[in-house]
Parts: sequence; structure tokens; C-alpha cells
Amino acid sequence: MLFLPAAALCCLCSAEQLIQEQLSQTGRAGETVAISCKSTDQCDKKQIYWYQNTEKHPLKVILRIDLADGAVNSRYNHPQKLDFSALRKPGGCELVIKDIKPHHTATYYCVCWKGSHSEK
Repeated sequence: MLFLPAAALCCLCSAEQLIQEQLSQTGRAGETVAISCKSTDQCDKKQIYWYQNTEKHPLKVILRIDLADGAVNSRYNHPQKLDFSALRKPGGCELVIKDIKPHHTATYYCVCWKGSHSEK
């Protein structure tokens, strides 16, 4: 069994939060796991970014989902990007990890932006 901790991270440009109610999940190798993130409707852009944090690779962006239309952008060159997808859900979204493997053991954060920022 693999332990997949998930944690909430405040929006980086303000004190508004996204909510991750399940703070940890466990799954067997080969299973699919979904981590939910609820929006507080305080994000300037209706986009949620998902990050993976490991000891070797701190805070690597996985993907971004647009809450308006459900479009997923995976252009961030995460080394396991084909293992991840996202789904728009009422009030937020889910990060889906398919075919769990040991290298998926990490902390996952959902983040939105409030205030000005530039995407690099």
C-alpha cells in the first residue's frame, strides 16, 4: 500500500484558501486515487493548479484545470504527467492519479491565485 498525503495550501497571493478535506489517502499499487479540492470562489482566475511535493523534487507543478470549462493544461513537463488528470466537480475539482506506483508517494497541493501574478 502507498500512502498519499494531501494538504491544503493557501492561495499564494492572498489569505484565501482552497479546501482539501481528505488530508491523506492510501491506495494499492495499480489503483486509481482522486484527491478533491474545493474552491472558495475567491480566486481571481477560475483556475486551480496542482503541485506535487517530494523530498527530491519540491513543489513541481503537475497541471492546471480551468473551472469554467474543465479544460486541463499539462504543459508543465512533470516527469509523470501522463499519470495525472483532473476533473471539474461542483464547487471545485479532483486530481486523479491512475495506476499508482511508489514514485507517486508525495504531498499534493491545490493552489489558486488572487491578485496579480505572472505565469512562467
